[in-house]
Amino acid sequence: GASRLLEKVELFDVYTGSQIPEGKKSVAFSVYLRSADSSLTDKEIDAVNQKIIAKLEAVGANLRK
Repeated sequence: GASRLLEKVELFDVYTGSQIPEGKKSVAFSVYLRSADSSLTDKEIDAVNQKIIAKLEAVGANLRK
């Protein structure tokens, strides 16, 4: 699963400014993935990213576009 590939997550920015609605904040994370068995494919990385986004959305986060 995705959790076996997730090596580290780092919060690197929190922004609350004029472009962000009142009571909200924008956060940015670096996500480090690694497989002990092989190099990761773009498809595997995209699948993990989608799972992370789904988990965040489940707790009320919104992806900024």
